[in-house]
Amino acid sequence: MITKINKLFFNKKNVRGVVLKNFAWLFAGNTGSHLLKAIITIYAARKLGTEGYGIYSYALGLAGFFVFIKNIGVDSILTREVAKYPEKKHHYFFTSFLMEIVLLIITAFLIIFIAPLFSNMANAIILLPFVAFMLIFDDLRGLFAAFFRGLEKMELEAIVNVITSIAIAILGFSALYFFHTPKAFIVAYMLASLIGTFAAIILLRRYTKFSFDNFNRNLIFPILKSAWPFAAGALAGMFLFNIDVIMMGWWRTTSEIGLYSAAQKLSGIMNVGITLIGISIFPIFSRFANKENKEKMKTLMESVMRLVFFIIVPLIIGGVVLRNPLMIFVFGSQYASAANAFAILLFSIVAIYPFTIFNNFVFAYNKHSCMVRYGLASSICNLALGFLLIPKYGMIGASLAMVSSNFIYCGLLWRYAKKINNFNTLSGILKIIIAALIMGIITFILERTSFHIIINIAISGLLYVLFLYLLKEKILGELWSLVKLR
Repeated sequence: MITKINKLFFNKKNVRGVVLKNFAWLFAGNTGSHLLKAIITIYAARKLGTEGYGIYSYALGLAGFFVFIKNIGVDSILTREVAKYPEKKHHYFFTSFLMEIVLLIITAFLIIFIAPLFSNMANAIILLPFVAFMLIFDDLRGLFAAFFRGLEKMELEAIVNVITSIAIAILGFSALYFFHTPKAFIVAYMLASLIGTFAAIILLRRYTKFSFDNFNRNLIFPILKSAWPFAAGALAGMFLFNIDVIMMGWWRTTSEIGLYSAAQKLSGIMNVGITLIGISIFPIFSRFANKENKEKMKTLMESVMRLVFFIIVPLIIGGVVLRNPLMIFVFGSQYASAANAFAILLFSIVAIYPFTIFNNFVFAYNKHSCMVRYGLASSICNLALGFLLIPKYGMIGASLAMVSSNFIYCGLLWRYAKKINNFNTLSGILKIIIAALIMGIITFILERTSFHIIINIAISGLLYVLFLYLLKEKILGELWSLVKLR
């Protein structure tokens, strides 16, 4: 894919190598990181049980409701500006760092002192101070990673992710094995996050330094000017991504919160791929977001969207067919009743995958102010549907509310992105759908004939690629051009 894009509009032999390097390092670091985190989270769900895991998830959800202060987009702005103006990287970094520290202090205050006022779940409230510090360390590490991305040093981010994940695995498994309580697990996660932050600081010192000589107060206003849509969007996102768990805490049990959180976790694991694609391509978006490269950007977007649908269509079809054995295989039989919620949440992938690309695309053009009203509209939808559906239908209602609001957000952003550059979103999707549907039928047959789920997934995946090859879908050729060595 990148070879064809390169021939069409980059005309630089090193661009393909840069994108491939970025993706390869991100894939190595993030895949390993997410795999370890997924394993420890699954182990925690099994060890803590639905009630203990529900308390843990509720504490994270309640804290997440108050992190909108820190989520104003300083990370993304840092990546964009460092990529555009590498000569100013030291000033952008340290100025952003000081701004982030102030935001984190405010966030910690809200989580520790204000969040408890919104819940009477004592077992979750006592976890909030530890969650606050965990989020602080995670956010600082995210800022450092944003700087690495701006420099296109994704290998450094990968190293930090691996170190953090190993620490989470060692400390998390130890805490669960010896104490098997939500508090022990949260504390272990916090300490592991601190270790990862120290690792990032050590690597960061080779490329910049924490010095007030690098502080430039003249950059504060431009950063805030670019950040305010993120701040408003984060405020809306507070209702979009965390309110469901909080509302379930009002009307349902901690056990059902645990079931719903497990379904969310499993569907979230399937979103890892798009994160890597979005991060890898964002520096390219930033450099080519101008009128001179309009046609080139259009071609790039069409290729990326074709890759997105190549991934998400079989994920959804296969996931829906295998929803019951997947939940049991991953979390154990005690989570089997979350299978239908998981199947519903899978459809949010259709919105989340393209949303990530559209978001980066719009942000590269510095036209992200639209996210304020779009986030507000989708948040109101999620809040209204939550009040209507959760009291009666529980996690099924929460899942329906989440999927509906995600579709609204993505649909509005897609329409706006096409106004900027009228790319073809559905290029090549028909053959992908046909191949995935045939795959789904075979997946269903294999599941009914008691094939082990891993064998079923492997056979189904191979057949999906084979059907695309027989249909002569060009995405396979583009992927091959990306990985071949010549």
